[in-house]
Amino acid sequence: MTFVDRIQEHFDSLSVGQKKVAHYIQSNMQDAVLQSAQKIADKSGVSEATVHRLAQALSYAGFSAMLQDLRQFVLKDQRAVRNFLHSTSDQEDSWLEKHFLQEIDNLHETMARSDQSQINQAARMLLEGERVWIAGWRMGLSVTSFLNFILKYMLGNCELIPQGSVAEFATYIKPEDTVFVCGFPRYCSRTLKVAALAKKEGAKVIALTDSELSPFAKLADLPLFAASKSTGFLDSYTASMSVAGALIHEISFLEKERVQTNIEKMEMMFKEFHDSFEWK
Repeated sequence: MTFVDRIQEHFDSLSVGQKKVAHYIQSNMQDAVLQSAQKIADKSGVSEATVHRLAQALSYAGFSAMLQDLRQFVLKDQRAVRNFLHSTSDQEDSWLEKHFLQEIDNLHETMARSDQSQINQAARMLLEGERVWIAGWRMGLSVTSFLNFILKYMLGNCELIPQGSVAEFATYIKPEDTVFVCGFPRYCSRTLKVAALAKKEGAKVIALTDSELSPFAKLADLPLFAASKSTGFLDSYTASMSVAGALIHEISFLEKERVQTNIEKMEMMFKEFHDSFEWK
């Protein structure tokens, strides 16, 4: 059983502090393999004792045994090795070059974690929904507003739930619907409530999030994952936008005639309302 397998098996029984440590380690494996228990504790916002208790909760003899197992896992994981080599390089890059290299790493990591069958399944769930509801605000709006605009353009039955009117919109979620939520740390509680309500109502839930340990992944019928690391103080949503783009591509392929018909109608409406710039 790998380190990740142990976390997934025991996660629900861990304390809040231990969950924080587990989430930090799984999201930063290439860094964690070089860190002490105290350093991991500092990064996770818990005490060092909590890190040692996590090792015991995962059935390791101690922190050293857990770290050794983590190192073995990282060495077998080519994606983690690539990120490890990049992060420990002595080459001095400009901040701009580092920025783009991190974005490239996020895309590589997301590609390695993505499965074509999952994208296909998510696209079919969106197509089969009588109505598609989208929720995710703050930074997540960079993904959800884009996806909502394109899906409404392509399918006509999509609605982005406004943050200030969640109750009014969520009231009408039905079992025949599909709900797409976008949730990354700090994990918006209001978006989580939408996902939980949709689950309770019997609607299908697709969640785009950062980790198998994310509360959104636990609620979703189908979780999709994207890396969001950044060289700055804000998380990156480049990889998340790429996943949204993959969904759009797959929907276009699966329902070519439906999408083409809707786009042609939309273009006619654009002309009707002169909703485009005309050169004089």
